[in-house]
Amino acid sequence: MKHGAMLVLGLLLGFSVSWIRERRDPPSPSTVIAAGAAGETVVAAAQGRVEGQSEDIEIGASIDGVIQTLTVKEGQRVSRGEILATLACDELGPAVRALEAEREGAEQARIRLTRGSREEERAVARESVAGARAMVEQARRQDERMRTLLAQGDISRNEAEMAKRDLDVAESSWKAAVYRERLTLAGPLPEELAKADSAIRVLEERLQAAIAQRDKCVIHSPMHGTVTRIHLRQGEPFRILGPRSILTLADLSERRIRAEVDERDVTRLKLGQRVRMRAEGFAEPFGGKVVWLANVMGRKTARGTDPADKADRDVLETLIAPDGPQLSLPVGLRVVAEFLSK
Repeated sequence: MKHGAMLVLGLLLGFSVSWIRERRDPPSPSTVIAAGAAGETVVAAAQGRVEGQSEDIEIGASIDGVIQTLTVKEGQRVSRGEILATLACDELGPAVRALEAEREGAEQARIRLTRGSREEERAVARESVAGARAMVEQARRQDERMRTLLAQGDISRNEAEMAKRDLDVAESSWKAAVYRERLTLAGPLPEELAKADSAIRVLEERLQAAIAQRDKCVIHSPMHGTVTRIHLRQGEPFRILGPRSILTLADLSERRIRAEVDERDVTRLKLGQRVRMRAEGFAEPFGGKVVWLANVMGRKTARGTDPADKADRDVLETLIAPDGPQLSLPVGLRVVAEFLSK
């Protein structure tokens, strides 16, 4: 009699624990298979979780720095290229502007080199040539007159030689003026242009490197999506090798369920297969269909609270698209997916 009472008491305790577990956790796949509705044959079941259209993407920067501004908040939708955050890189702005000024100066120097001398300098050179030519003509007439007088015996040879010397000096001055005019009108030498181009190229490379470094301080969104988490706040340091990213981004425009099907049930799955899903807190199940099946088996990652679940089995990842708009499904929600034969 005593043993019978203890047996009854043990059965009651086991029933109570089982009832509490069922109230606390979503049903296990094995329980769901047994609970298939009439007319619907459940061929397999698996644990799964709700996720967005894309997996979470950790957003960081390509350089170390301190968070200066955060332009987004959790739950905010962002577009591709939109600014998410900036790092404190105040010293790079003046450096970029200084290099821009140097490059502009080098470009103007090359323009002046290509253009040559100013018009005023060319006018002065032409006037110098004209004045030197007039002096030559005057000195030539004087030399001819003095040679005539020397032949008539009216002047000494020394005076005639002085006139010839003045003519030689005038002709030399004229030749020098012509040479200066030619230099004034001449274009730049090839080596001068090469040097100017090299200076511009070096400054341009330095400028682009500084701009690229400055641009790394601005973090842009790589995609259209929603900010799911912000890990660092204004004033906190970011490190490339650090444990935390700046924020997490995901495409939540649609929901999908990633389920892990036991290796024993993989032959019962196919693309387009109807699926019925149940989740804690949702009174009614909702439907969907299989849209993707992995090609490689993997280890189980979805963990239930049932201690009888085996964690060392291989599973096949499966993506399920829920029917209709299911944006009310929170990301990360645990569900049980029932794969139907119909």
